[in-house]
Amino acid sequence: MGTFARRPRTLGRLAALVAVAVAMVLGTSTVSAALVSGSLPSAGLTYVSTTLNSVNMAGDAIRLKIKDNVTVKTTYSFATPSDTALVGSWHYHNGPVILTVTAGTLTLIGSDCSSWDISAGETYIESAGQVLVGKAFASRNTENVQWFTTRLYPEGAQDPVPVDAPCTPA
Repeated sequence: MGTFARRPRTLGRLAALVAVAVAMVLGTSTVSAALVSGSLPSAGLTYVSTTLNSVNMAGDAIRLKIKDNVTVKTTYSFATPSDTALVGSWHYHNGPVILTVTAGTLTLIGSDCSSWDISAGETYIESAGQVLVGKAFASRNTENVQWFTTRLYPEGAQDPVPVDAPCTPA
């Protein structure tokens, strides 16, 4: 019981250390201040870091095991609504991707042209190798769609990886 009782305190210390490290990296930049105050930046934001050690996180619903260094890249993106234009190009990633929509509705289109919506406040986790593209439909959005994407992929690997369109979305 003594070891278990110390574990939450250790996790709390780790969380505090991560918060301090992020604050030191971002400093007092305009982007950092905007994110802290709850508003989103008006331009794209990308922050990249690399793991310094192996990670093994397991639970009932989540199993993440990293043996070698990985690149962790978080990007803030936005897209102007359009019923015809795609957001980016068809691609896949070399590792899992955590996509969180902060404003509007982003429609993801799979390689079989099936689609699903991710709305503000929702998160979607892409599997490594999953081919897709996004769309910010004008019929579902009156303002820019905004989201954060966090990608984890092998250090030195290309990510995302572009692919030819596997289908023509409607």
